[in-house]
Amino acid sequence: MIVYYKLANILKERNMQWKDLCDSGISVNMPTRFSQNKNINSDTIDKVCRFLNVQPGDIMEYVDENKAKEAEILAQKIQKDSEVL
Repeated sequence: MIVYYKLANILKERNMQWKDLCDSGISVNMPTRFSQNKNINSDTIDKVCRFLNVQPGDIMEYVDENKAKEAEILAQKIQKDSEVL
């Protein structure tokens, strides 16, 4: 399973929120899809990488299905923490 907690970390480090990704030209529902580790097409990943000036491996990672739940919990915690800021 592909997870995007690395993207959440980059956004947090840059004092950005998920919705700021819309400035990259992606649709308004894509930040939610990233934050929930949903399927994302490569065109969207390309836009986000160009916008943030990062490589795909900087924003996503493959994790074993058994570890996916753990990664999802981590992503949710990061999202909640960034909303508090």
